[in-house]
Amino acid sequence: MVHLLSAVKLKPSVSAAAFAEMIRQLSASLKQQRLLSTTRPIGKRFPHPIMDTDEADLDTFFIMSFESRTQLEAAVAHMTEPEALSTDHHRQLWNQLDSYRFTCWED
Repeated sequence: MVHLLSAVKLKPSVSAAAFAEMIRQLSASLKQQRLLSTTRPIGKRFPHPIMDTDEADLDTFFIMSFESRTQLEAAVAHMTEPEALSTDHHRQLWNQLDSYRFTCWED
């Protein structure tokens, strides 16, 4: 499995509910096309004084998982196609972000 951790800070005008709905729509579109395995629930940052050492002000997190690198690359290619429905969801999602950091890993 390949996992993508998205750590983001939403624009002040974006509600957590609107962001969650856009993640749901993007995930459903990708799953329907077999370009995504799972999306875990969205979490909020817990600023522990010892265990949380990241100085970035990112406060919203979610993980998307892909069956393989091939599936991940196919999802990326699909989301960058100008006419794909997932591209529109992805573009709308990007417009909700103030700042972000992405990390991929494989297990």
